[in-house]
Amino acid sequence: MSKKMRNDGPVLPLKLPAAAIITQDKGGDGKSLLGHALSERARIAGVPLGVVEVDTQGQSLSILGPHVVSIATDAKMARRDPSVALRALTPLYDTLETMAKTSGLTVVEFGANEASRGALWAGMVDLQEDLSTLGVEVFVITPFTAQAESMRRGAKSASSFLEVLPHARLVLIENQRDGAVSDLHPASDAAEAYRTSIMPLAKNAVTLRMPMIEAGSWRPFEARGARLVDAVTMPIDEIMKVTGLPRPEAKMIRGDVAAWCSEMFSEFDKLIAFEGDNNG
Repeated sequence: MSKKMRNDGPVLPLKLPAAAIITQDKGGDGKSLLGHALSERARIAGVPLGVVEVDTQGQSLSILGPHVVSIATDAKMARRDPSVALRALTPLYDTLETMAKTSGLTVVEFGANEASRGALWAGMVDLQEDLSTLGVEVFVITPFTAQAESMRRGAKSASSFLEVLPHARLVLIENQRDGAVSDLHPASDAAEAYRTSIMPLAKNAVTLRMPMIEAGSWRPFEARGARLVDAVTMPIDEIMKVTGLPRPEAKMIRGDVAAWCSEMFSEFDKLIAFEGDNNG
């Protein structure tokens, strides 16, 4: 299917069931935080939720609870028998099927350097055919920062999935952690990467913004193992006890996290109809 046909899909926001495949082969560009926030948005709406992380380097989404499916592959074993790595993804299929039957959302995060394996598996099992039969709307979500490597590797990751999931809607998310792309010097390597890697994809994609979250505001909650929404609702006295901060600063960091969540939830609402008659 051509990119033009992909762009002529249903008007957003789309109804559930849906699957959000978060992919970016460069580590540290916001995949886990996006997966966390998107899962929290579904949690607030009372939507059935399945979370799968495919990452040999850790379990970043395990903070969301024991129901999270973490898939890791032994790199040495995968080199000896590549089919081992592909068969390990069967639980992902099971989660997608279960969420489809309950009109839920599946959030899938492919860790750094895992996009090619995920795309190969999706093509081999003809995942697009099954998801279409199940009525699952698919989003390929790729965050990128204002760094050249992030944009080039992100574009490659997204393209690998779009080749095997031709009905998917591409969502590019500009993570403004390192500043806005619009502020890049036109002659910089990063600006060139944006022109050659991101802009061609953006013509047929939904582009959203991920605001910068103050590292000092979220880190104390993250270190404690708190979920985003739990951090927002945590009593100030408890925040003071956990962080050692005085009351005014405790209020400030909670407010920073709340503001960030509000902005991200509004962005997600452009993609998926979480509540109301749209899913009824």
